[in-house]
Amino acid sequence: MSNLHWWSRILGSAIGSVIAFSANSTSAQIMQDGTLPTNSQVTTQNNTTTITGGTRVGDNLFHSFLNFSVPANTTASFQNTAGIQNIISRVTGNSISEIDGTLQAGGTANLFLINPNGIVFGSQATLNIGGSFLASTASRINFADGKTFSATDTQVSSLLSVSIPIGLQFTAIAAPIRNLSQASPNGAMNVIDQPVGLQVQSGKTLALVGGDLFLDGGNITAKSGNIELGSVSPNSLVTLKPISQGWVLGYESVNNFQNIRLVPRVVGSTTIGSVIDASGVDGGGRITVQGNIVELISRHAIVTSQTLGMRDGQDLTINAKNLILRDGAQIRVSTFNKGDGGNLNVNASDSVELIGGSFEPVMNRPIATALVSDTAGDGHAGDITVNTSRLRLQNGAEISASSGGNINPSTSTLIPAKGNGGNITINASDSVEITGILAVGFPSNLSATTIGPGAAGTVAVNTAKLLIRDGGITVTSRIPRLPPGTKYQGNVNELGTAGEINVNAGSILLDEKGQITSNSQGGGGGDITLQVQDVLLLRRSSQISTNAGTANAPGDGGNITVNAPNGFIVATPQGNNDITANAFSGAGGRIIINANNIFGFVQRSRADLVQILGTEDSRQLNPNRLPTSDITAFSQQNPSLNGTIQINTPDVDPSRGLLELPAEPFDASRQIATYCKPGGKFKKGSLIATGKGGIAPSPTDPLMDDSVLVNWITLDGESENSVSHLPHHISRQKLDSVTQETQIVPAQGWVQDGKGNVTLVSQAPTVTPHSPLLNPVSCAANL
Repeated sequence: MSNLHWWSRILGSAIGSVIAFSANSTSAQIMQDGTLPTNSQVTTQNNTTTITGGTRVGDNLFHSFLNFSVPANTTASFQNTAGIQNIISRVTGNSISEIDGTLQAGGTANLFLINPNGIVFGSQATLNIGGSFLASTASRINFADGKTFSATDTQVSSLLSVSIPIGLQFTAIAAPIRNLSQASPNGAMNVIDQPVGLQVQSGKTLALVGGDLFLDGGNITAKSGNIELGSVSPNSLVTLKPISQGWVLGYESVNNFQNIRLVPRVVGSTTIGSVIDASGVDGGGRITVQGNIVELISRHAIVTSQTLGMRDGQDLTINAKNLILRDGAQIRVSTFNKGDGGNLNVNASDSVELIGGSFEPVMNRPIATALVSDTAGDGHAGDITVNTSRLRLQNGAEISASSGGNINPSTSTLIPAKGNGGNITINASDSVEITGILAVGFPSNLSATTIGPGAAGTVAVNTAKLLIRDGGITVTSRIPRLPPGTKYQGNVNELGTAGEINVNAGSILLDEKGQITSNSQGGGGGDITLQVQDVLLLRRSSQISTNAGTANAPGDGGNITVNAPNGFIVATPQGNNDITANAFSGAGGRIIINANNIFGFVQRSRADLVQILGTEDSRQLNPNRLPTSDITAFSQQNPSLNGTIQINTPDVDPSRGLLELPAEPFDASRQIATYCKPGGKFKKGSLIATGKGGIAPSPTDPLMDDSVLVNWITLDGESENSVSHLPHHISRQKLDSVTQETQIVPAQGWVQDGKGNVTLVSQAPTVTPHSPLLNPVSCAANL
């Protein structure tokens, strides 16, 4: 049994209908049903089935079939007269349409095929039409004048419409569509040198709209055109809007969606991928994917639109509840010429998950699972926007916007792009997690880069919780490591600027070398702005930096601003966590921190590092060589070009509020004299002032350097990763998500031994007054 027939049996089972596929009679595969005023005529000669007749109404030509399937190595050819714009075909029987041959139509007419039972495109399925192609498992097509062409109700065929189609109506069922096509008519290949599969003419629309959509080693191509994939539930209405390229689909009236999967198919020892491609010399085409769960599995699953000419590309949009990419799958928009690349938009209400990657033997390196926008020419890369509740980049996955380049193989030269890299905007209402590595040197990453004169883009993240472990958010301007013998065509001093990083989050945790960096090899470091509501916590060699320059290239450090007016900036003191705005030979940048309080960091100058590290070697003056958590902004090479560090914390705790003082000052000495004076009411008492070091002015203030309390000891179980040293007033809600706190039992009293030594104890001792003249409780109560 063939793959095509096997999948047809599955589809048939799903809708309660199993079709006996007859290979003995080609004509039996296409049979008109006699339901039209002028019926279709089906004639078969050799391997070609010619379809004539049908009912023409205005520019529309209607066909109606009891069965419609096209076996491999055969052609179904629609013959239409001049002036026909739309050939609209329906299947009214109970059979699935199995298309494994060629669908052909004359002129520039668009071809519609609706079959509520299901549609399967086999491995040899081919389109040879001049217009757009739309295949759907809808029950009927709606027209602008209110009329319909129904595959389930054939009694209204006399009311065929002269107007344009405007909608696809699904009733009680929404059968699946499956594509396995690897057709390559006349050797046609797509942009990644794979067979084109189902393909329409350049600038036209190819749309598949049904229940579940499966691409199992099946390709779709529309050069500089429009690709629409829609997966909807029963009782849905999908609108059709005509455009110059064919049709745009709308899902405003759809309440529920089904799933779309792109997976490879293995035949023998060969892995056959699933590729959706709208690239072209007339600009990258438009791609829209609409479903519930949209899933791409393996490095052979690719959705791409590349701009190869002078015109700008169009947008690639994924709308889903959940978007899942794993094992090297990629969604990519690019430009290789003067036209700008299109934008990549992801709208996934629940989650976006990018997981892992795969190993590419030809390149001898891992291929990350990724969302990508890049330029290798004069045009600018498009922007990437992700709107979701939860974003997860795991085990080396990445979202990347870059200004890259091309290697000329004849001269072994890297030619960097002149266009700017794109911007990345992440709006994740719940959380963003960037964790894990794919291989050594390939962590999960959210990045915007440039390797040439084009500027790197900006990365913006808006979320409630940001967790970065192993990976990072990086914006860089640098020359990449090149293969041996490859030359760089350009000047490192002319590298484009590193972009900005802007994060707005409730809490941020950087752990296990987590990074937020905007560094530049040849130009100035980019600016980093972090807006934090609760806690920014750095642990285990994590870093926030905007460094610049090398020994051979000048550049000033960028600026870092951390605004947490109601929150806290925390680092493990011996965790080697750094906030840096350094430059190699240029000037250090500026660091401004506004917070309720900051814990665990040490502010250091260049002179401090020279003294501690014992060297004047500028290449060694790096705070990450110290085990402490440091804040620095200086020039490694020039002591006179230090940057600035400004840390602003409040002098009082605003949460305590303000109390109105009495107009007349209160004289406490009278109370003291009355209740505590020797020989007074209680005959004996005392008042001891310990100085300003004993108690801090407010709960937010640390103990002063001249505190009378000395010889602090480390509690059992406290480590460099503990935050047990934090003041008691920090909200547990603010810290529970990022760390654990060693419980401290407050002292409840003190005891004195025979030598006069005082020891604090956790339980108040029982006090028996030596005489009724001494009552410290009463004395304290009356002060």
